[in-house]
Amino acid sequence: MIKAKTAVNAKEKMQRTDDEALSVDGPVGDEEIPILEHLVELRKRLTVVLIPFCIATMVIYPFSNISLRYLLFHNLFPEEMAMFVYSPMEWISVRLLFSFLFAFSVTMPLLLYEIFAFMRPGLYPSERKFCLMVVLPSLCCYGIGAVFAFYFVLPLIFGYLINYSGDVAQVALSAKKIFSIILYTAVGFGLIFQIPFVMILAVKLKIVTHSWLKDKRVIIYGLILGIAFFVFADPTGISMIMALVSIALFEFGLLITRYIGRSRR
Repeated sequence: MIKAKTAVNAKEKMQRTDDEALSVDGPVGDEEIPILEHLVELRKRLTVVLIPFCIATMVIYPFSNISLRYLLFHNLFPEEMAMFVYSPMEWISVRLLFSFLFAFSVTMPLLLYEIFAFMRPGLYPSERKFCLMVVLPSLCCYGIGAVFAFYFVLPLIFGYLINYSGDVAQVALSAKKIFSIILYTAVGFGLIFQIPFVMILAVKLKIVTHSWLKDKRVIIYGLILGIAFFVFADPTGISMIMALVSIALFEFGLLITRYIGRSRR
């Protein structure tokens, strides 16, 4: 009987040790919570974001006329060129969309914080560090891409189109179409500038290697050109510039991943 009790106690100690080892690496403070409480917490956190979003939208909307005219359009077109609208609601919709985008940009840090705070109890410490390592550099790359599009790509495209058609017909700028092109180009280049970061992240996580990326270079070039010219083709030439910039960023990512591979040896 004594030997049996000793064996049982030893087994319980081993089980307890295993549970403690698992708890050290597990999510800190993780516990079972009813789904209803999760939904209530999610609603509270979304409300915390929604209220500043609505306030920022209402604050910027009265100034959206000036902002669109002098901050956006006058940086891309000559001052003597006027904007035209072709329906009664067109300019209002442009102003609303601009106000929403401005409010979204302002409240983005708060939104990311609330999402992270909602997910944090269920994440491992390593996963929390990974989220912080991914989100901030990704946002920086996106911002650099949007700024590059606005100050370098769009003036080049619009300047060429205006000069090309100026001798044949008078150019009438549709406010909604121009704003749509600006938005499309900024978002597109923001995503394209993620390419080096995604490559570095994939190599760091050992999903791919520098040699694999280098060997698949021709295939990746073909995919980039195929997507640019057959999926997102447009008459303005923006898709062609996107393809060229994507290839250049891929080569830049190859240089960085090559350095990462050497530093590991």
